[in-house]
Amino acid sequence: MHSMILALYSPDPQMARHVAMKGIRKSFPERDEFNYASFNMAVSTLNELADECSFLPLGTERKCVLAADCAFLAKSKTKYKYQKDDGPDKLLEYLNNPSDFVDLYLLVYAEEVDEKNPLVKAIMKSGQIKGIPMPKPEEWVTYADKYCKAKGCAIDNDAARELVSRVDGDYGRFINELEKLVAYANGENIRLQAIKNLVAPRAEEDAFAMSNALTRGDVAKAMAIYRDLKSHSVDEIRLINLLANQFTFMDQVRYLDAKGSSSYDIAKELYTSPKRVEVTLRNLYRVMPEALPRILEELYQCEKNILSGKMTPEFAFSLFLANYQI
Repeated sequence: MHSMILALYSPDPQMARHVAMKGIRKSFPERDEFNYASFNMAVSTLNELADECSFLPLGTERKCVLAADCAFLAKSKTKYKYQKDDGPDKLLEYLNNPSDFVDLYLLVYAEEVDEKNPLVKAIMKSGQIKGIPMPKPEEWVTYADKYCKAKGCAIDNDAARELVSRVDGDYGRFINELEKLVAYANGENIRLQAIKNLVAPRAEEDAFAMSNALTRGDVAKAMAIYRDLKSHSVDEIRLINLLANQFTFMDQVRYLDAKGSSSYDIAKELYTSPKRVEVTLRNLYRVMPEALPRILEELYQCEKNILSGKMTPEFAFSLFLANYQI
């Protein structure tokens, strides 16, 4: 018997969880309340996690503990704030002297872990820390091909490439869309037209189109884009953040244009295309300077109403669009 501690970090939560569950399913093919426990560390305390790891398994030789969203291990510019009456001491004590009967998986949704963190140092001493790199475009295409073949169908190469383009690096959505496409294909080849019919375009493009419609005062067009996105199960929080990025971009373009910068210079400064800058400048002629900060504040309030549970995502975003003014 030996302890097994593995911390996995990735900016994509679904990617980290997929790798963890692959290992867990191999070691614990049949999981129940006696040999498996999972924690969402966004709401659970480190003390609860440490206590679970310290409890010996009942009626089984080993048990597995999965701790998701371990932000306390991530490298960050701000210091992690523990919940009231919680802290790292008990978990640190366990990591320095882990049980031989417990497999512990820790998922960190970040680009890096904090190697100066005593908890990270303890994990490196008693177990392993592994980063999960995001696949390259060709690897996504290869995986789509293998996935579909394993499910009894095939996907055309141009269809796989279009799918990868539309999910835009979102691994969780990539898997969900593949499952949907395989069910739709029913054993037949998945072709490019199926991707166009069933998979929503890249969210950034939709957010750009929506912001353009709004700055033109065409709320009906923005509503139509949103309704189309709803048919593809859009995440309103992500859409709000993308729109906020678009309006922030507009504010930056306005500032640089006022300084006398050319479209080419603005594009170079903001790492974008001159065409996008030119479209933005045309739209800015319809927007009063004081409108952009107000719109960003309204987007913030929309997000706040959703996250607090005050409004449903669909109602909050529809209300934002209905009340939109330039």
